[in-house]
Amino acid sequence: MNTEAVLDNELDDPSAACAEADHAVLSAEATEIAADGKAVRRPLVRRIVLAAIFVAAVTGIVLGHGLGTLSSFGWENVAAICPLGALESMLASKLLIPQAVAFLLIVIAASLLLGKVFCSWACPVPPLRRIFDAVARKAPTIQIVRSKEADGPSATSLSVVRPLSRRELRALEKACPPSSSSVDSAAGASTPSACASCASGCASASRPALDSRHVVLGGSLLSAAIFGFPVFCLVCPIGLTFAAIIALVQLFGTQTLSWGLVLFPLLLILELTVLRKWCSRFCPMGALMSLISKPNRAFRPKVDESKCLRSHGVDCQICSGVCPEGLDPHTDAAMHECSKCRDCAVNCPANAITLPMH
Repeated sequence: MNTEAVLDNELDDPSAACAEADHAVLSAEATEIAADGKAVRRPLVRRIVLAAIFVAAVTGIVLGHGLGTLSSFGWENVAAICPLGALESMLASKLLIPQAVAFLLIVIAASLLLGKVFCSWACPVPPLRRIFDAVARKAPTIQIVRSKEADGPSATSLSVVRPLSRRELRALEKACPPSSSSVDSAAGASTPSACASCASGCASASRPALDSRHVVLGGSLLSAAIFGFPVFCLVCPIGLTFAAIIALVQLFGTQTLSWGLVLFPLLLILELTVLRKWCSRFCPMGALMSLISKPNRAFRPKVDESKCLRSHGVDCQICSGVCPEGLDPHTDAAMHECSKCRDCAVNCPANAITLPMH
């Protein structure tokens, strides 16, 4: 900070000088805590739980008994199936299946208590998506931008930046005003500026109650009723993940070569690379869980405004930027979509976010 400018401010307006000095200190602290270009962190406990569930399911497949997969798992006569698959099966058969009804009730009870916890703590699709992003060098990072207008106070903003494809860059240029964001075509990444909404692609301030996921959900249930079998299960990325593993186990275990060994991984890769926003735009399972989780109030992220950098003049958008559901914990809008992933809490540079039970 310019020393002469501070002295002049102190003579003209001591309170303004103190405010600017405090802002500079907070900006320095924010810079120290959230280093520029730092990778977005994921909670270690969640990664361990995801790995344990996946390894347990794969172990059951390899050994040929017990557990099963996330699409249909259990032990001996005690079994459970995917809630969406359960609904599709009952619509396809035009029958009420006691096992499916019982498990649906269990899912409803769990969702009322924990919300969309399955999406972040059990589903293998988000971890696979992150692996693809890491390989393609498209993993999100935290970026710090400092700006200072002539004869004005300095400003610091913190946001999450995701490298964009050429198609996404063209869409961003059309969607956002030229003055809102600058696009570095050579680096293939968008650079946030004053337009905070451009960090999420000029997203609307509030998420609609029903979106494209619910359309896919309705189509999945309707197709099951019309064709007499769960059609969506043929392209479900969760089912494709374990179907590919089963095909691989059959190849080495029983020397059985099938088209599934090529077809299942290919479909999965296409869905994760072409339909990059599968979870937020297309997943009917997420849509079903969001409808069931509407009354959920537990473990929602809460912000301590006294600690939050926004309350101290720093434009920090990290919490909303890391959220896989595109939520802002400062508001209650669409908070039933929260999957309790804790990404906002572990990446908050001021440790201002908690997920209390009430």
